[in-house]
Amino acid sequence: MRKGLLFTLIILSAIPALSLASMQRDGAIIRNSGSTNTAGFTIEVWSDATGSASEAGATPKPFGLRSDISAQFFADLHAARAENAPAAHCMKSASFGTSTVVQWHGWTSPDLQCRPSSATLRALARDVDAIEAASGITTQIRHRIGLPHDLRKIPTPTPEEQPT
Repeated sequence: MRKGLLFTLIILSAIPALSLASMQRDGAIIRNSGSTNTAGFTIEVWSDATGSASEAGATPKPFGLRSDISAQFFADLHAARAENAPAAHCMKSASFGTSTVVQWHGWTSPDLQCRPSSATLRALARDVDAIEAASGITTQIRHRIGLPHDLRKIPTPTPEEQPT
């Protein structure tokens, strides 16, 4: 009888330790480089479907994800890292091109803005798009450098000077 009671006590004392171990959060960072006309951003994503996003040095703002998006992101991240697919290369403007990568456990993904070379990287790129949308980060042009008003006017012909 005592052995049964001792066993029960051991099991009951182990349950909180097991539940704490299963509650450990995993995390990854999505980084966008920004460009001349767009602010870069950083998004931290956690396996408990929470995250924070900040643009170019601003204070991070917390956000929540649907748990299925978070679970799919970490599953696709694990698959992409294991696959170690080569980076795809694409043409980008020197001034306006940006790159987006995911950093996770010492691994950095290839640029996900170039058409990924494998199905696992394409799935990861879709996950990143969904996370960007959930975070409220926009990747549109933030500002344009305007021309002075004089340069925007349509030139009017000037009459040629007539000799007198």
